[in-house]
Amino acid sequence: MEAKDDDYWNDTANKSFNFDDDEVAVLEVPGLNRRSLFSEDNTSEVNYPSTHSELPLHLLISEQDLASVLADQSRHELPLPKGISVEEEIKLLRKRLQHYSYAPSTKSTMAMLILAKPCSLEMFRSLREKEDLIDAAIASGNGNAILKVVLFLEKTLKKKLFYRLLQIRSEAVSHYINYMAVRLRVTECTDLLVFLGRHHEASLLQFSIYVRSTTNIEFKRQRLKKISADYFSQPGANSFYAQLVSNYINLIEFQIAKQHSTSVVSAGSILDRSVLETLFYVCNHYKWGDTSLQTNENPFKLAESHQVSQSQLEWIALNERAQRQAWLDFEHIFEKKAWLNLKQKSFNIHIPLDKTILRLFALHAPEPVLTNFLAKVDEPLRRLTLARKVNAKKGIVDALVALKDRGELENYRDTLEAGTGERYYAENALKTLNNKWKSDAIKLIK
Repeated sequence: MEAKDDDYWNDTANKSFNFDDDEVAVLEVPGLNRRSLFSEDNTSEVNYPSTHSELPLHLLISEQDLASVLADQSRHELPLPKGISVEEEIKLLRKRLQHYSYAPSTKSTMAMLILAKPCSLEMFRSLREKEDLIDAAIASGNGNAILKVVLFLEKTLKKKLFYRLLQIRSEAVSHYINYMAVRLRVTECTDLLVFLGRHHEASLLQFSIYVRSTTNIEFKRQRLKKISADYFSQPGANSFYAQLVSNYINLIEFQIAKQHSTSVVSAGSILDRSVLETLFYVCNHYKWGDTSLQTNENPFKLAESHQVSQSQLEWIALNERAQRQAWLDFEHIFEKKAWLNLKQKSFNIHIPLDKTILRLFALHAPEPVLTNFLAKVDEPLRRLTLARKVNAKKGIVDALVALKDRGELENYRDTLEAGTGERYYAENALKTLNNKWKSDAIKLIK
């Protein structure tokens, strides 16, 4: 058989196809022109003069498409300099061939990546070359370069080998995890974190992604309950994270329950809202002074269940009640029963008084409310400054009395309109001040 095969290929009558042949064989069909292989109805070829040995290029491709093809091929290639010798041209071509056939230096590659220039990493084939490449990217400190190299390694390495390579390169891991989290590649991201032994981060990542990635409240509740059972209810789970997830699930269930409540028309406004937004909503629907309610519909209980600080609770309640002009409810927010005498109440506030008073003034609180809060400021001079800022006339008078500044008090009294309650209040304050000074003088004489 071998001899027959050799005779066949050596026979000139059975000449094989040769890529080096300059002439292209044309199929000979009897009765047809060599260039008219098909029927004569092809006008573009029939009408063209038969003296032309080749079809013009514009009949095969438009000038616009040809320009696009040539531009795409030469986009990343520098043109050869004009007037160079054949030897120099061969050197340049060899250099380009070497660039496409062998891995360039990591230094030059990093320079291209940092400058955001087109750069192919396909020539880095061996594992050692890839390790050097990722180490050089990390050393550069450029996040884009690190991420591009990591994605190249992800594409060209087996998963287990890829994970091992990342295991000792935490900076590359952080960039890669952020990239996958943004693109909601939850499973791959979780697998990597579990492989690295970062189980808590894997569970928190799933929690945070499903909290942000869907607006379907029922699907979110079901998914978070499964995450809680799979990760946060297992032995050894972090108790703080477990409580965090549990509180969030309870918050969602409370919002869903309020939505299904027929007695509340606007309950849907709190669906998928934060704890503080839900607390604002509860403050609006709570019957202030009712201490018997021990559910999340009581703002104090809701704040306690979700570890909302007293200052946050007071600030939200103050703003909500002030917007509703429910000034009398402030008594239930800032006044607490004393431990020794339950019938006696004491003023208790956890937010700065200066900020509180200025906020109440911005919310158009009446002067008696401002005066009541001004009276809680211990320093008379600071109280006077605040009273003047909010134009609380009685507060100004009280501050001047506390400062025992009779001259300033008389001057201020004269600025008040005669016959008004504020003028009468200032005159009484002067009389009280005079009587107090007389009694103090008598005590000194004795």
